[in-house]
This record gives sequence, structure tokens and C-alpha cells, in this order.
Amino acid sequence: MDPIEFLDVLDASLSEAEMGELCRQFGVAFGAFPGQTKREKIREFLGYVKRKGRMASLADATVVLRPDLTTAVAGLYAGKDQELSWLDNVARGEGQSLDSGLTWRWSSGATPAGTQPVTEASATTPTDPQLPAPDVPPNPYSPGVMVTADPMFFGRQDELEQLQRQLLDGIHVAIVGGRNMGASSLLHRLRRELSGREGMVVACIDLKDPTYTTPSALLNAIWTQWWEQVRPGNSVPMRTMAEFVTAVRKLGVAGFRPVLFLDELEQLAWRPSVFTDEFFAAWHELGRERAFTLAVTAHASPADLMVQGEYGSRFYELFQQLNLGLLDERAARDLLAVPPVEAGLAIPEGAVEHLYLHAGPHPFFLHLAGYFLYDALARSTYSRGEVIRQFEIAAEPYWQEMWESLSPLAQAHYPSRFIRTVDGMGGRQLRILTNRGLVIADENGFQPFSDGFARWLDRMQAAIEAASVVSV
Repeated sequence: MDPIEFLDVLDASLSEAEMGELCRQFGVAFGAFPGQTKREKIREFLGYVKRKGRMASLADATVVLRPDLTTAVAGLYAGKDQELSWLDNVARGEGQSLDSGLTWRWSSGATPAGTQPVTEASATTPTDPQLPAPDVPPNPYSPGVMVTADPMFFGRQDELEQLQRQLLDGIHVAIVGGRNMGASSLLHRLRRELSGREGMVVACIDLKDPTYTTPSALLNAIWTQWWEQVRPGNSVPMRTMAEFVTAVRKLGVAGFRPVLFLDELEQLAWRPSVFTDEFFAAWHELGRERAFTLAVTAHASPADLMVQGEYGSRFYELFQQLNLGLLDERAARDLLAVPPVEAGLAIPEGAVEHLYLHAGPHPFFLHLAGYFLYDALARSTYSRGEVIRQFEIAAEPYWQEMWESLSPLAQAHYPSRFIRTVDGMGGRQLRILTNRGLVIADENGFQPFSDGFARWLDRMQAAIEAASVVSV
């Protein structure tokens, strides 16, 4: 079954309320998935279900929820008669039951202080239908979505100043960070800081946008943004690399400084049959001439991306790399505390401290924690245990994905609690994890980036050990 086809079916046929119902059957909240549109959230949900190995259960649940989609779902299994055998019964209410959506495991039968045991029912049933006060501004937290509002951009001042200096000096930069670490938000802020400077023309491209899947479309979009700043309203199409190279050089001769911001460089590097060696070689030459200046984000270094795509181009040599890690402690605490206070909400004593330790200085998990804190304060239903419970339910899929993205070697050396500095292979792995924002390091040693993740990891490993004993 093609997940993209399933995405099309869900996006076209189910409302957000129905998607919320579908997600609840898997123990997760639809609104907690990152994305600005319903389709983006559905895509993240599908990725979560696929990683759990439960795509068949999702098909089952979809047909139970909407029997009229039986034919559409069956079409996803074309040519797979065995996989289709249950669909006829499901549509009549006779099919197999869903797998349990419960993925939370407590290691000792005891729950953390201030929380209730997480069951599928408690994870999905609202505890209080009370609406926010009408004079309270909308929730400003946006987990997994690029931060574009100035009041929600916290920290990164050192990184921002360094990147500005480099770009103004004509140095190409690559912002490399893990998923949801805030690279796109930093790039957006950097673009705003540089836009409007005398002689500088800026283009910014989100490479996740399917508009830019061909070289001609991408080059034309870049050129259109530049040219609009030079001659507003005087569109000049640009379709070939030869035209693009000539035009960029002419901009320089005319006294302009073209700057190109590319968000998620891997979207190009993963398609070497489309964005070829010749494509990157041309950009490499322009970059070496300083005919334009590049600022890119990526989840891996440009060198690694070129190797993964089996490119011969040395395009990666252009860049000075900035590894994007966790927020500093003050910025992390401000991210939790300032938005509610600015909205006129009173924060109970100790609430920010407790949430900060549980979420850690990771931008995504801070936004997730802040979202539930703000919502509870706005509804006047704040309970420390309930906010933590909601946060943990929403965070679990991302903790799981984060853990599974690590190599076995990195998993073996991950510190479940504070440890002293070590040498050798273990020390090297810990430094790599620190650069990725998954471990906090100081002069004394290393520790997990958050208490919440450490506790989840302990529970998961305890469950694995218990299962192995039972199987023996």
C-alpha cells in the first residue's frame, strides 16, 4: 500500500474532527502533530502509524469510521487479495478489532507523582469542556511549525549575529540541526534581518514545497524573487541553468548582491536524477565566484548529503557549518513563561520550572509543553499533573522517533542519567549526541536533554527487558 495514496484519501475525505477521532483510536492527539495544514498533520500521523507497523489497523479504523470509504481503501490494496479479505467484514461491523492504541508503559506499576496512569480512555477524553476566556489571545505556541512571529522567537542571538556577519562577508553558511530543532525558524529570522539592506536582493525557498520539484521551476522561482526587488512588476522568466548563471553574474555587475536562502537542502540532494551533478557544479562555480551567497538548512551536513546522493560535485566545500543545538536555559524558560504573562495569564509558582525540566531546552518540546500550559491557564483548569500528562501523551511519538533515529552505537552510549565525562568511543558518541541537541554537556559530564525523555527511556527499556524475560 502506498502511504501517499492513503494520505490523499484521508485528506480528501475526512474532516479535522474525523481525523481527531481516528487519531484517538491510536492514543495520540491530531492537533499535537506538527504542520500548518490538515494535510501536513495527516502526513505526520501516517508516518507515526507506519513506524509503529500499524498501517493495516489504520485501514481497518478508517473503514469502521467511514464505511463509505471501503472501496477507496480497498483500492489501496489493489492486487493484494489476502490483505483485502477482512475489509468486507469490517464494513458490516464484523471485522477484527483494532490493536490496542496504548503505547505508554510504566516500569514499576507506579505512576509519577502528580499524574494518573495513562490509558487509552484517559488519553483521549477531554477532562473539562470549559472554553478559554473570550479576552485571552489565541494559543501562540506552534509545535513543529516554523516560528514567524517575533514575540515567539526566543534565544539564538549568538547564532543569529554570527550568521549575519558571515553572510555580509560573502561566506556561505549551512545551518545543520535535527528535526524540529528550529533551523527553519532561524533561517526565516535571518532572512528578515538581511532583507532591505542596500544593494542586497534576497530569495527564500522552502524546498518542501512541491512547486520546486524541477530545476526549471526552482530557478525561475529564485530569479522571480530577486528580479521583483530590482524591477518590481517586470517579470522575466528564467528556465535554464545557462540563463540563470548569466543573469546572476549580470546582477553582480549591476551592483546587486544576490542572497539565496534554501530551507532543507536534502530535498534537492535526495533526487540526484533530477538535480544532477551538473546542477550543483554550476551553483558551486557561482558560489566560488561569490556571484551569489547561499544560506541553507539541513538535517545532515552538505558533505554527507552529497555522499548519500552519490554526487561527484564538491558543492559542499562552499559552506561553513553551524551545528544548531539546544536553546540556552534562559531562553528556554522565557519561551515557557513570557507568552502566557504577555497574554495576561497568571502562572502558578513552580509551573515553569517543572515543565522546563520535563521538556528540556529543546525548541519543539518546549513549544509542545507551552501549548498545554497556555491552554490550561486560558481555561482556568491548570493542574500540574494534567499538563504533564497531556504533554507526555503528545511527546511520546516524537521521543520514540528520536530514539529510533539513533544508531545502535549511539543508543548503547546514551546516558539515562548524569554521567561523568568519559574518553574513547563512548566520549565520541556523547559529543556527537551533544551536537545533535540530544544530550546536555558541561565541564562535569553529560546528561539527557530532559527529565521527561529520560523517564520515558527508562520505562521503554524496562518494558523491553520484561518482555525478554517472559519470552525466555
